[in-house]
Amino acid sequence: MHICLMRYLLTCILFISIINLSSGQGVYVPLGSYGMHFIDRLEIKSGVLATPKQFNTTAKAYARSRIADYANQFDSSNLSVQDRFNLQYLKNDNFEFSLDPKSQSKKNFKNTGLYKYKAAMYAVLIPDFELIVNPVIYLRGEYDTKRNDRLPYFVNRGINIRGRIGKNFSFFTETAEEIQSLNGWNLEYYNQYNVLAGQNFINTNTYKPNDKYLFSYWNASGYMAYQAGKYVDVQFGHGKNFIGNGYRSLMRSDFSTNNLFLRVNTRIWKINYTNIYGYLYDYTPFLTRASIVKRHYYATTHASINITKNLNIGLFETTVFQRDSGHESRGYDLQYLNPVMFYNAVDNTLNSPDKNIIGLDFKFNFAKRFQLYGQFVLSEMSINKRLTTVGWWGNKEAYQIGLKCIDLFNVSNLDLQFEYNQARPYSYTSFNPKNAYVNYNQSMAHPLGANFREGLVIVKYQPTEKLFINTLFSLSNFGNDTNGSNWGRNISLSYDTRIREYGNYIGQGVKTNLLIIAPTFSYMLKHNLFAELQISYRNQTSDLNVFKSEMFNVGLGMRWNMNTRDCNF
Repeated sequence: MHICLMRYLLTCILFISIINLSSGQGVYVPLGSYGMHFIDRLEIKSGVLATPKQFNTTAKAYARSRIADYANQFDSSNLSVQDRFNLQYLKNDNFEFSLDPKSQSKKNFKNTGLYKYKAAMYAVLIPDFELIVNPVIYLRGEYDTKRNDRLPYFVNRGINIRGRIGKNFSFFTETAEEIQSLNGWNLEYYNQYNVLAGQNFINTNTYKPNDKYLFSYWNASGYMAYQAGKYVDVQFGHGKNFIGNGYRSLMRSDFSTNNLFLRVNTRIWKINYTNIYGYLYDYTPFLTRASIVKRHYYATTHASINITKNLNIGLFETTVFQRDSGHESRGYDLQYLNPVMFYNAVDNTLNSPDKNIIGLDFKFNFAKRFQLYGQFVLSEMSINKRLTTVGWWGNKEAYQIGLKCIDLFNVSNLDLQFEYNQARPYSYTSFNPKNAYVNYNQSMAHPLGANFREGLVIVKYQPTEKLFINTLFSLSNFGNDTNGSNWGRNISLSYDTRIREYGNYIGQGVKTNLLIIAPTFSYMLKHNLFAELQISYRNQTSDLNVFKSEMFNVGLGMRWNMNTRDCNF
């Protein structure tokens, strides 16, 4: 077994062995699940932040047991018809913890475990053991004006298994085969980055070998989770994490593909303290099946505190590093496993060239109708050069500001979100591309990388219990690279290849604007089974014809126990 993996496991065992075990929490709800927006609504409507003992809405994902406890505490009599439905959805979806009798199916196969519960195809709940099995299916056909040669489509078929052994050990795994005939935007993204957004190694398909834009690949995630005492949760596996309260995150997003990680979450008093350690993958296009993808590593800390009942402030730090000299790879640097030491201090001790990123985030709920949130991320800055020069390349920062409003104009379940994001050129980059904040040639933060401005408006409306309308409007401006130039957008490039020392600004390079309008209509036929219509219009204008693009896409699909796939980047 690889020595780095051994170190992860030993660390995991250490945390478990030194703390007395108590009641368990189970696994986590997948990122992007429909219920996460409703949890946001509940917190805003209540006027009180969820406590760290319940869950922290900034460091995602959420434990199912805590979602069930949170849902059980609400009096549904004061909620709208739609929110009462949503509240029952949370209880049904986490039935092993909510223990709500309404979560049981009216029609089931007696004594077999089949469809005993609305949210499970098969379930076993007995003392000291739980097993829940569900199919995962996504079928979507599309019409796309950029692919008039054929109709794109997407097929996912797999299985989702979660369970618990005793009170403290839980497990989750999801494995699916995906087949995708690329639509226009995914095709452009693939041609630019040689990878599918959110995916890892892809195979030329065995169905139509001569079609170079038809792919089949495996999409898998899984982890073990331990409740290591009253205050500490430990999670080890392969998946994604998200840090932030916005649609995007400038700290840690779920845009890139899954990666190996160890997450330790400590909850005490008003503090939530999260440590994440893991692999990132150095993707090289056109690897053969026998080629092994090389790795670099990261360590992340996010600490947040509820300053008041409606204000939360968080501090973020991450470092990205590799220890491959070209002759020897020494794997993960154990000094970064120290959970209470600033990574910058470790770098200074080692005299290392590692990439450090620090940040600040906040969330403020007010008037039981609004949430103001934001992030500020800094990867390098010189105060002197900021004050005395214009556009020094090394001033690398990004920030986000956003506002959520629920029940707009007193219309039940009409919610509005405004968000603005920007990142200066060369943010998240390093002199060594192996230290960049990149996983499988995909940004670990914002999908646009750096050197961009973006404004978002998201309208969510639930007119009836089972109908959901989600419309995104996005307008972004960024500077593209061409002819081997590096104007600071592609964070996989070394900043030593920059164009100039001073006079840098957001949007430098080939000026490009991108407009996205993307409404989605979803109807829940039964629990987690949706019929869906997706519409997307994208118009990219640029000073160079090669970056100009306009496309209109309509997709009609059915998904079961799987979140919506979109192309809003």
